[in-house]
This record gives sequence, C-alpha cells and structure tokens, in this order.
Amino acid sequence: MSKDRLSASRRLDVALALVSQADYVAAADVARAAIAADPDWDEAHFTLGDIYERANETENAIEAFRQYLILDPLDRMGGEVRLTILGAAAMRDRLPPDYVRALFDDYAPRFEISLRDRLAYRGPELLLEAVRTYLNAMAEPVEVLDLGCGTGLVGEVFGGNFAAIDGIDLSPRMINRARAKGIYRTLVAGDITDMPDDLGAQYSLVVAADVLNYLGDLAPALRAAQARMKPGGLMVFSLEHGDVFPYDLGPGQRFRHHEQAIDEWLRECGFDVLSDALGVLRQEKGVPVQGRIMVVRATSELALLGNDLIVPTDPDQASGQTVH
Repeated sequence: MSKDRLSASRRLDVALALVSQADYVAAADVARAAIAADPDWDEAHFTLGDIYERANETENAIEAFRQYLILDPLDRMGGEVRLTILGAAAMRDRLPPDYVRALFDDYAPRFEISLRDRLAYRGPELLLEAVRTYLNAMAEPVEVLDLGCGTGLVGEVFGGNFAAIDGIDLSPRMINRARAKGIYRTLVAGDITDMPDDLGAQYSLVVAADVLNYLGDLAPALRAAQARMKPGGLMVFSLEHGDVFPYDLGPGQRFRHHEQAIDEWLRECGFDVLSDALGVLRQEKGVPVQGRIMVVRATSELALLGNDLIVPTDPDQASGQTVH
C-alpha cells in the first residue's frame, strides 16, 4: 500500500464512521480528503457517491459514481446499478456479473447469519412447501438442480428428500461454503444463463430461490433451465412483484418483475404454470418483502424461437398496468 493510499484509507475509515453517525456533511468532507490523497482509488469515489446519495445530493452522487466507473470499468462495486436507481443510467437486462460475483464473495462469511437471523429469510422453506403437492407424481429417482445455490440453504431444506442435488453459483466463495456441508453431489461456479457441461441435463426439479431477482430479462435463465430438465420436470422459484412492465430495479438493487412479463417468458420458454402464490420472503429494514412463489412444468420444447421472445422495453405496454 502506497503512502498516499494508506493516508487515503485512514481518512476513508473516518468518513465511514461519520456515515454511521448520519453526519453526511462531515463524511463527505473527509471522503474528498481521501480522494485528494489518492485520486485514483476507485473505492473512495464510490464511497463518496454513496455518502452523497444518503444526503440526497443526487447530482454530486451521480458525478462520484461516474468517476468510480472510469477507474473501475469492471464495476465490481455496482456503480452502474446505483446510477440506474438514481435515473442516470439506462436499465440493463441484468446486474453486472462481476459485481454480483464480488458482492457475494465478500458476503459469503456472514451470508447465512444475515439472511436467517437478521432478515428472517424463508425462501427455501416456502419453495419446498409450494412444490410438495406435486412430488408424489414424480418418477424416481428425482435429481435436483439448485440455481444460485449460495452457501447451500436450499440444499439443507431440499437435499434429504431427493436422490441427488447439484448446485451452481457465480460466487466461488459461496460455493466453497456449500461444499463444506457435504449435501451436494456436484457444485460448480458459473452463470445460470450459460451453464457448464459439469452439470446434468435430465433434472426432474429445478429450484431458484432468490436468484432470479438479479436478472431483469428472465428468458436466458428460463431457457437454460428448460434445456437441463426432463420433459414434464418441475421448476419452483421466487420473484419480487413489480408494477412496471416488464421489470424495474428496486431500491434494494434487485429486479421486480411484472406479472404479464413473467407469464409471457414462461410460455415462450416452454413452461406451463401450475401454481402462483404470494409469500413473505424476508424482512428488509423491518418491513416484510412479499414475493411470488411459482411452480411451473417444462413442456417438450420451447414454444417460440429465441428472437420471438418479448423485448425488455415494450413501448406499447403502459408502465404500472397490472394484468390479471
């Protein structure tokens, strides 16, 4: 660490301490001093943007996040996401994979404590409850694919009920924690929209707990899942409901999906809906986060070719319209 970076780091620590006291004016002053000590430190610019955003200084926040992106084009801290929420960047069809990977690599050591103890997360239990009705009709052996498996919370809930369970996740550190539990047959680090050959191609059940929220356009993930399933296989997943067609990005940096868009994606990617229910997925700042718990069945083939799928921005669909 250079002398300038060391000085900048100490100042940024002070700025973060001031943020915890909600003294955003002083925090911004100290963060700017950190940048003066090391102008090329991307993290300092991102932190300054975060401070400005908390202080409702939107224009200053936008400028700081843009400077951060110049210094870190891979966007490991999610500057583009913040700009999108601030209305200063175009809506993308997914969160940047490098950002999601870095986010969950960092999050891995405290992931389960945060989700289970602080956020009262119940996604895996809700998904198993939703699909249980259909399990007796499934031919044995039932092999399960866990999309976005994280540290293995789905494996803990689903694993003992089936012949085998495999998992895939963007974050290698999350995968390592899941592997230590000894629940999964196969675990791979990879993208659920482009799954590697290490995974099977005849799964009876695919589970996606709180992972599709990091994608706007669901078609690539649904097509990839359908390609790995037996005809008639089941997929159960959770989503956050949105009123904007086809999706919008919520303040929690997760996508919210419109009911009509979900139905169209499912039909066009070769799925029939079996059940669609509401449930409280977790708490966020003390407020229950309600999501949709869906069970769908894979048909024999995709209903349409890929270029016939709905386009993420449909000018003929009124924003906020709810379709029943």
